[in-house]
Amino acid sequence: MIDGKKVVAWTPFGRERTVSLLVKYMERDVKRGLVDEYILYMNTDDDQASDRAYGYALAEQHDWIRIIERPERYPGPKQRSTGYFYRYATEADTVYLRFDDDIVYVHEAAIENLVRARLEMPAPAAVFPIIINNAICSYFLQACGKIPREWGEVGMYCMDPVGWANGPFAVKLHELLLDHIERGTVEDLYLHHDFQLPPGTQFSVSCFASLGSMYAGLEQPGVLVPDEEESWHTIHRPLATGASNVVRADAIVSHLSFFTQHAFLNPTNILDRYRDLAEKAVA
Repeated sequence: MIDGKKVVAWTPFGRERTVSLLVKYMERDVKRGLVDEYILYMNTDDDQASDRAYGYALAEQHDWIRIIERPERYPGPKQRSTGYFYRYATEADTVYLRFDDDIVYVHEAAIENLVRARLEMPAPAAVFPIIINNAICSYFLQACGKIPREWGEVGMYCMDPVGWANGPFAVKLHELLLDHIERGTVEDLYLHHDFQLPPGTQFSVSCFASLGSMYAGLEQPGVLVPDEEESWHTIHRPLATGASNVVRADAIVSHLSFFTQHAFLNPTNILDRYRDLAEKAVA
């Protein structure tokens, strides 16, 4: 718990390759008393028997991990099914933390700072950390002088040609963060201040904090209308309420890759470097 509120982290689960890193950070923060439960929302394809077995083995191993299966019938593609999770996110005194299954680094101050920010600012639909390899976060980092403009100018658009689609740019971002982690200077990447997102600004929802009370208060508790979670949290809900979503200045996580970047990131040793760090997180 943090400030008397239950903290539940959850992941739309698909890949052992990267969740095997993320779960180390969840374990670290469960042990620190910051996270109460970690939910794996199963969102796999039929050919992912090994990945599914890994997820269920984690739940057998750790009593703080719970499995939720997606509905048997859902509107494809499978990415749309993640919006159904919020039917299980209606505990009013709970902060929910969403982590994509390829979040591969969670700074030691990230969860506590993000949850406290969430509690301080109850109006937004979502409070985001600084997500390394997120186009709009890269825009803010560049505005604060944290990312060289020589790498390419990033615009404030979630599918920006540089911040979302440029593989070499993503490689440089990860190398920048990894160098800071290894030097113990991650806080140098904090933003100068929180940034508000104009209502209706689409934002890649790789990681964010939200309130169970918000979902409990919907006309049908936990039912998003429209049911696509990114559109609901970053476009529909902010426009309906007039409350801007926020990027928090002092919480950092790292998102490995968009599909546009795979060909450039996969041949590098970046994931191996992150894996070494994840192992040390619970050493």
